[in-house]
Amino acid sequence: MIPNPPGASQSDTYLLQQISSASPEQLCVMLLEGAERFLLQAISATKAGNIEEKTRHVNRVSAIIEELMIQVDDSGENELAINLSRIYEWWMNQLFEGSRSNNFQKFEMIFSQVDDMKNTWMQVVHKAQQAPPPMGGLGAELMG
Repeated sequence: MIPNPPGASQSDTYLLQQISSASPEQLCVMLLEGAERFLLQAISATKAGNIEEKTRHVNRVSAIIEELMIQVDDSGENELAINLSRIYEWWMNQLFEGSRSNNFQKFEMIFSQVDDMKNTWMQVVHKAQQAPPPMGGLGAELMG
């Protein structure tokens, strides 16, 4: 069990336990869920004209995308990993373009793609839970 850091709530401790016991595929799902949550908040803040709040949420999404980029194993010639890296780079460019121009439609477009990718990773997690893991597995190929 992970000790409760000073000032951490019970929900913080629960989240830390979830993260520490998650597979690479489950971590991707969790990161993408976080990106969705902050994208929705950025969309709402942009529509409301609250630039400070929009910026805060865009920065959170950016940090999540950066973490997804770090998780991709780009040390080889894995075509899927290369394509994931390109998608994440494109998301980052669109995120900052949307933020710069206060264009919430760009956030909505990213949200749609993040949701599609999250659903794909959820299918991978579900299949992995139903069958014994193969040597290496998809997550091992893509994640460092």
